[in-house]
Amino acid sequence: MRYVQLHTEIAMHFEIRSTGRHLWTWALLDAAQITVLESDRTFPSETQASAAALAFAKLVTRAGRTLTGGPAGGLF
Repeated sequence: MRYVQLHTEIAMHFEIRSTGRHLWTWALLDAAQITVLESDRTFPSETQASAAALAFAKLVTRAGRTLTGGPAGGLF
């Protein structure tokens, strides 16, 4: 397992998981290690699953800024 940190006000992180069939997926977990969301796709490598989790985090962050009227720049 590998973790990808999502910087939010709520403590959450991504976990990269092996499906056991040489495929990978990501899951978003809360501070209590409860799965909040899982990807509906599998990826052929751990690196690709990590990149997809990061892209999802950026998309959610951008959407949140748009909805709240926050600054548009920056990574997270």
